[in-house]
Formats: sequence, C-alpha cells, structure tokens
Amino acid sequence: MNRVAYAILLIVGVSLLVMPMSVPRFKSDAAYSVLNTEWNGLSSFGKLLYESGEITPVLVPYDSLGLGDMNGTLIVVGPDMDFSRGEIEQVKEFLEGGGTVILADDFGTGNELLEGLGLPQRFSKKPVISLTYTKNYEFPVTREITDTALSQGVDYVVMSRPAVILNAQSPTVYTSNASMLGGEYGAFPIMDVVSYGKGEIIIISDPDIFTNSLFPQNEPFLRNLIGSLPERTFYIDEAHHRDFNPYSTGTIVIRRAINKRLVFYYVLFIAALAFIIESGIFGLLLNRLFSFLDRFFREERKGLDEIISRLEESGLDGDKLKKILREIETGSKLGGGHGR
Repeated sequence: MNRVAYAILLIVGVSLLVMPMSVPRFKSDAAYSVLNTEWNGLSSFGKLLYESGEITPVLVPYDSLGLGDMNGTLIVVGPDMDFSRGEIEQVKEFLEGGGTVILADDFGTGNELLEGLGLPQRFSKKPVISLTYTKNYEFPVTREITDTALSQGVDYVVMSRPAVILNAQSPTVYTSNASMLGGEYGAFPIMDVVSYGKGEIIIISDPDIFTNSLFPQNEPFLRNLIGSLPERTFYIDEAHHRDFNPYSTGTIVIRRAINKRLVFYYVLFIAALAFIIESGIFGLLLNRLFSFLDRFFREERKGLDEIISRLEESGLDGDKLKKILREIETGSKLGGGHGR
C-alpha cells in the first residue's frame, strides 16, 4: 500500500479527534441571564455549570415545568417577577424531595419566595456599606468564610452594593467587621444555608457575585460553591427575569481538548495496519482464507457426489439428479426465462 495512503489515514483520523465543534448559541440582554454575555449577564457562570454537570434554562413557570417532581439544583439569580402560589408550592415539593435551591437576590422579589416557604430570613431593603472594598465603596469584599469547603483558595468575595440577610440561621459568609447597615456596625451575613425537608436552600444576598463583571475575582468561590452541591443537574431560572428576550442566534466554537491516549492508540493502529500489509501477513491471511473457502466448497461438492452415487445404487437416474441440482443452483425453474 502506498505510504501516502497511510499518511492520509493518519492525518484525517487525528484531525477528526481534535476538530472543533460548532454549536448554536442564543443571546439575551436581560440582567442576570445565563444567555447574557455582557457585564451584567451570567454566561461565564453558565459555562462553569456546563463544565460541572447538566444545565437547563427554565423558561416557563415552575408549575408548568413540574419542578416538584425533579431532582437537582434550582438556581434563581436576581428575580424581578412575582412567584405565583403554584410556583411556591412546586419549590416546596422540590426542596422536601431532596432538591437544592440557590436564591441570590438583594432588593428584588426574593423575599416573596422566602415568605411563601415559611422562612424567617429576609433580604435587607438597604445595601450594606463597608470600609473594605476593591475599586470603590460600591464594591465591598467579604472577610470571613466559615465553611472550609467554600474558603479553599479564596481570599475574599467581591460584591456590588449587596444587601444582607436578616434573621440568618446558619450563616457561612460575612462582610468585614468594618461594615454598616443603617445605624448598626459589624460583620453582616451575606450567605445562609437552611435545611428544608430533605433538601436545603442557599440564600445569598448579592446576585452580582455571579455576574460576568465580577466572575474573574469570584471564580474560586463559585467553583467551591458548585463543587459542594450534592446534585450536578442544574436548572437556572430565566422565567423570573422581566426583560428576558432571546434576540439572536449564532454559533459558538468549542475546541476539543486533545485526548493524547486516544491519539496514541489511533497512531498505533495505523502503524500495525501498515506492518501487517507491508510484511505480507495480510496477503498470507487472505490466501489462507481463500484456501479454506475453496476446500470447504470442494468438500461440499464431494459430499453431494457421494449422495448422488448412493441414490444411483438405489435405482435412481444420476444424470437427472445432477440436472435437478444444477437447476436449483441457477434458479432457472424458479425464474422462468429470466433466469432469476
């Protein structure tokens, strides 16, 4: 076989293994939408979810979706549309069945959901002011994360005009001690983890933690948060974003990471194929196969001749028997003049 043919097989095979894929992509300009690629969207966080498990945008009310019968993690970031009574009942069933809910909000409608679930926690109506910040006072940073699973590799979490969680039960993340809410000073909780039935609800008082603009600073914390979840099936709420409107489609290119082991095995296969063909082993195997088939059909013919001989000894006409066999083989009696 020509060496060029081996080279072509090698190049085509390896190219297919590393060739990038093009998949359709929708966009939205709604704040806190996973389809929004601008500074106030969650597309970077969405990619993190995609890397960690299965992600499904929720585009319809929870009672239409049948959320109560599902398993996984419902993520609600920055809702600004009311939750109906039927939706709240679905969230209850989801939590009681072992689901996890992440509710990240500040001054939107998150309190409505907390009240409907019968929880005492509330998002404050005013932002907390802190002397510990990054760019300016509107971007305060946390200084205490009590959960070691969340604090691994995390120095702080950057926020943007966050609320705080009132009546927190099991807070795990706080603002710095140099913070003020109304006339009170101290460290205020911005994350609370609450057991509910067999599941739990994670309350976070700043949706901006998840946005593209703060994702580079908060990625370690968000990775830890996703890694701590019991389920890796994610339902991310788009139904409670008032301005959600997928306005265009395009393509996104995903480049496959090179699987070195698979490439190695493919190259080894091509090398083995070249060796078998060029060394003559392939031809020898073909000769053996043809010899076997020839011997098989020859023995089959010999067996037929012996049967005809025995039938002749019984008084039958051997020539007629052979003629019948030939007609059966050619099918002339079955297909008439067409020889089918």
